[in-house]
Amino acid sequence: PDGRVEIGVHIADVSHFVQPDTDVDAEALKRATTVYLVNGIVPMLPKPLCEIACSLNENVERLAFSCVWKMNMDGTMSKKGDEAGDKDDIWYGRTVIKSCARLDYATAQNIIDRKVATGEDRASLDDNFWPRSRQPTGGHTHDQVAHDVRLMHRVAMARRRLRFQNGALALNGIKLAFKLEEDGETPQMCAPYPIRDSNRLIEEYMLLANYLVAQRLITHAHGRALLRNHGPPLDNGMQQVVDVSREALGFAIDTTSSSSLQESLSRLSRECDDDLVVQCVTESLMTPMRPAEYIAAGEIDGTEWAHFALNIPYYTHFTSPIRRYPDVIVHRLLQATLEGEEAVEGFPLDQREVHDAADHCNEMRMSAKKAQERSDRVFLSLYLRKNPIESTLGVCLGVGEKTFTVFVPSLGCSTRVFLQEHQDTLNVNAYTDDHGRRKIVVSPKTTTVPGQEVPDQADAAVRRPGWKSLDVKVFTKLEVACTCKVQPPIDVKVRLVGPWLES
Repeated sequence: PDGRVEIGVHIADVSHFVQPDTDVDAEALKRATTVYLVNGIVPMLPKPLCEIACSLNENVERLAFSCVWKMNMDGTMSKKGDEAGDKDDIWYGRTVIKSCARLDYATAQNIIDRKVATGEDRASLDDNFWPRSRQPTGGHTHDQVAHDVRLMHRVAMARRRLRFQNGALALNGIKLAFKLEEDGETPQMCAPYPIRDSNRLIEEYMLLANYLVAQRLITHAHGRALLRNHGPPLDNGMQQVVDVSREALGFAIDTTSSSSLQESLSRLSRECDDDLVVQCVTESLMTPMRPAEYIAAGEIDGTEWAHFALNIPYYTHFTSPIRRYPDVIVHRLLQATLEGEEAVEGFPLDQREVHDAADHCNEMRMSAKKAQERSDRVFLSLYLRKNPIESTLGVCLGVGEKTFTVFVPSLGCSTRVFLQEHQDTLNVNAYTDDHGRRKIVVSPKTTTVPGQEVPDQADAAVRRPGWKSLDVKVFTKLEVACTCKVQPPIDVKVRLVGPWLES
């Protein structure tokens, strides 16, 4: 009625089930994170907790830890009163929740896009857009749920615009999704995972909940507050991207802050007609980025709490205690702050011990990330072994002495191309120019197309290349062939076919 919206982020109350100084807690800390591989999951917690007690299924009561706040329709936080100095209207606490529907991203997107729930009665709902298993229970109607989803989407998008206006940075790489055969090992399908507004809706509220919990921990748990900071990128790596963009595109990128960097990318998107160039610049900028890390607030200077990419002064992880141990510590600390100063002082971990646990979690998170990336690469290689790609678009991201790096947008991966592997098909001239920059010029040796087998002379005539010379520079579009390496270790192999011809 007053134009404000109450948002509640309700997270499974893992810390109720996983008590300190228990075997489950010790093992969870040891693992520190769930590892997601293409062909399986290595969970941080026992399956009965992950799949039953801490799974927020519909129409059953579940224990949760909640962060509830009020927002305005423009995405700003609502104050408790009308005065400028009033505090944000936020509530934290343990709750019991009972979800009425278990939506997935695809269904929520269909609701947002008004492909379903546009006035039809329940019997007329299209199961393709809103599966029966995901429809509301407990007396709630699909119109009520659809109304709330669309309202939350509207506020979330306003919040997202506000974040980027205030200098947040978005560097999102392509994540591959696999579908396996019944044997659970052979990849049947491989495609980039789509990021939709329904994903962004959840992201906005998760980011805000994490920020608000960090705020509470800093003011009430003090030095023990477990935060997640993100330092500025490596100067040398960023300068290389700046120099290359200026040379290849004539475009200046300002890397002095996340705000200026995001503004540069936004300006590039507006001024450049080629979305692929923007994607490749973004891909290049990800390399010099430092990883975010967990810390205890009292162990480092307050100026180093900041999160560079989000462009906010502090941040934490509260929203995934099932798969991240730092979130478990955050839940326990948050509960201590609600119980009072005595509970904070009596917290099982002191400031240094929180920081040591954070360090361990950083190491395990990095190990898990490497395992996940390697798993993706192995299964992509297996997919390409069975389904080689004879021709696709690649973009050069870097030039070395005897190699160059190619980004393949359709696969979301970058890989190195070795010139010596093209000696049978290409004449190669690799040199350093007067300014110290690496240069590679290639030309076809024969009438065959590099990377393709030619069974007979007739085919060779048909496949005669229509190019004479190719200057391989950063952001040059290339035609490449992708398959799996024959020799171990298993990996993606990319061969240069020639210049990319726009259709």
